Amino acid sequence: MLVLAGHDPSGGAGLDADREACDAAGGGAVLVATAWTEQDGVRVHAVRERDPALVLADALAAAATGVDALKTGLLPSARAIDAVARIAAVARRHARGELRVVVDPVLAASGGEPFLDAAGIRALLEQLVPLGVVLTPNLDELARLADVPRRELDAGIAARAAAAQSLLARGARAVVVKGGHGAESPIVDLLVEPAGVRTFSGPAREPGRRMHGSG
Repeated sequence: MLVLAGHDPSGGAGLDADREACDAAGGGAVLVATAWTEQDGVRVHAVRERDPALVLADALAAAATGVDALKTGLLPSARAIDAVARIAAVARRHARGELRVVVDPVLAASGGEPFLDAAGIRALLEQLVPLGVVLTPNLDELARLADVPRRELDAGIAARAAAAQSLLARGARAVVVKGGHGAESPIVDLLVEPAGVRTFSGPAREPGRRMHGSG
């Protein structure tokens, strides 16, 4: 899997977390940094975008050998998203079969610090979603991408599914709605596809502090 994401020095999210997830699933990851962040596990102090031309060069070199999947995390600008769209096109040509593309729309840090501005969100919707990607938004991200009031998503599963279906209409292959920011217990995640909606219930919530990288 080719992973394009930010570097988190705490290891709680970003490239290190993606690599651990790939290892746990029995796969391997080729990592390309899109940004360098300064954070302490509580809040993000700075984000330094990596030159999209360098991201493009690194990723194209990796994709030329053939990859099975492409996964994105923090994409800090519309320029970075344009580079990812170009990378996906090349990766598809060299893929060993159908290329799966997963886009985690990292719009803000767990502490609320924004990562992607309005122009970047528009680029994500116009350049990446139509590629038939699997989107994995949390509820805050789903509200922004679907342009619905955040409070509407607290109304229940039907409202979240409707918002996700609007992203299918834009070209997404599937939308995995993460329910951790909802109020219900146990947590309910959704898999929304053209064929229908599936729900997955997690464990009951446990009291504790807000977890870094929990989006």
